[in-house]
Amino acid sequence: MQSRGRHRVPVGYPANIQSDTCAGEGTLLDLSPTGCRMRSDITLDAGTYLALEIAVAQERAPLAVEVSVVRWCKDGQFGIEFLRYRQGDRERVTHFVEAMPSYQAPVSAYAESTLSTASV
Repeated sequence: MQSRGRHRVPVGYPANIQSDTCAGEGTLLDLSPTGCRMRSDITLDAGTYLALEIAVAQERAPLAVEVSVVRWCKDGQFGIEFLRYRQGDRERVTHFVEAMPSYQAPVSAYAESTLSTASV
């Protein structure tokens, strides 16, 4: 498995989602300067372009990602790549993420449980 170029931080921020075909709300589960993982009840497909407005608890103004794309979908969760921020918001996200400790993706926990199940 290829490692990520940037670390990500766990969050629980609400976001407004807007695409050409739907609008709704979701919750960011983790965040990096280049994207996020989020959960939502709306149906999105890989390749869908979105605009996101993210309400960050420590910030007065929401973060705006003007253009992002869904890279993967599974069980109501989505991997989102940020393509274009509102002016100044890329720096805000980068500063915020760098100030927080990173964490390892739950993939390692899944791999451990798979290995322990396979050895039973």
